[in-house]
Amino acid sequence: MNLFQLIKNLFEIALMGAFAFSLVYFVITLFALIHAQLRPVPTRRIPIKNAPRVTVQIPTYNEIAALNCAERCLKFDYPHDRLQIIIGDDSNDPEISKSIDVFAEKYPRIEISRRGENIGYKPGNLNAMLPKSTGDYLLILDSDFLPKRDFLARLVEPVIEDPELAGVQAGWRILNVHNNLNTLMGTGIVNVVHAILMPFMYRITQNAIFCGSGELVRKKDLIELGGWTEGALTEDVDYSLRLIATGKRIAYLDQLRVRCEVPYTAQDLFRQQMRWAYGVVRAFMLHFRNVLRSRLIQKRVKLATLIFSSGYIMISLLLLTTIFGLLNMLCGLLGFDPATTPSPTYTIGHFIYDSTLNLILTGGMLLSSLAACFINGFGLRSLGRLFFAALTIGFICMFFVGRGIFTAWLGLPMKWFMLKKAGNERPT
Repeated sequence: MNLFQLIKNLFEIALMGAFAFSLVYFVITLFALIHAQLRPVPTRRIPIKNAPRVTVQIPTYNEIAALNCAERCLKFDYPHDRLQIIIGDDSNDPEISKSIDVFAEKYPRIEISRRGENIGYKPGNLNAMLPKSTGDYLLILDSDFLPKRDFLARLVEPVIEDPELAGVQAGWRILNVHNNLNTLMGTGIVNVVHAILMPFMYRITQNAIFCGSGELVRKKDLIELGGWTEGALTEDVDYSLRLIATGKRIAYLDQLRVRCEVPYTAQDLFRQQMRWAYGVVRAFMLHFRNVLRSRLIQKRVKLATLIFSSGYIMISLLLLTTIFGLLNMLCGLLGFDPATTPSPTYTIGHFIYDSTLNLILTGGMLLSSLAACFINGFGLRSLGRLFFAALTIGFICMFFVGRGIFTAWLGLPMKWFMLKKAGNERPT
């Protein structure tokens, strides 16, 4: 077997692997579409009883948007004597910290946690707030999240009904979805998680994964497991896997959504998705073996947890099909047909045809994104724009995601990136 035949064989292997994962996404998407029509209409919440003590933690690093989030938390329809609100200010900008101090003077219920440096990134900030937190549960909210008045009262309902739950994750609703093609693409990615993967995982296993914000975490479990993993770029997935391995459950509230933003620029979108890919892959490398070995959880929980991360496996395979497909085309253009003769039989036309066929065979993730947005009320025009964004911005984004994946596999470090947020430009 010569080099060119090897390239062709590797291309076909990667294509078949991507096709297999694509079939999984087709099935999950069909499941989500069917059950989306069967969702119960949310009923009006009755006055809360037996409200647990909750500490809201808002970690921030040079983000004045945290004040918008905190102001909405002050308006929660929740017993004040059972609610604590802490802003974890890691800012190195004195003006930002001064604005936070002024806000806290205006609203004495707001507490401030400072440690001087942003060591360990967000999980380091959360760990610094932990000793100051008096609640039995922690509500983690990133600075751009804007919960409604009844958000917390609805979020705690599952833990009141089942005190053994390790936490609850709410769905996300994107505010800036139609700002541009970048925000549309970012929304499509988020919607796959919150309208396709998480509902599927929770219906099948009655277990979910924390998503980093809009999550209610039982403090007792967090302390027992040693707190958040400092320096983790996706501390949510890291902690979820550690919890699941011990047999603990996380609930998911599909009907409860908290408003938030996705990146406005292509650069920020690429950086965010690269960071997420790196963090998720590192978390699975560190903890999924313990999940597989655990005798405290069912096999379907292990399988569903793997499916949750399968998007990154599929993207790796799609990258390989793209690379090997380009190499095949190059061989053809140079007169090296890896299969038979030295004539340039593999042309650009062949490559375009194969690429179209590959898109059809491996379009499970794209279909999931379109279906997720359909479930969330997108019209045909928006779906068409999303399809275009996926084939342009999404295609480029795939390479940044691949960089995050392979950087994680190689065990190399990756830094955390600041992203533009509207609330930082228009403070309350």
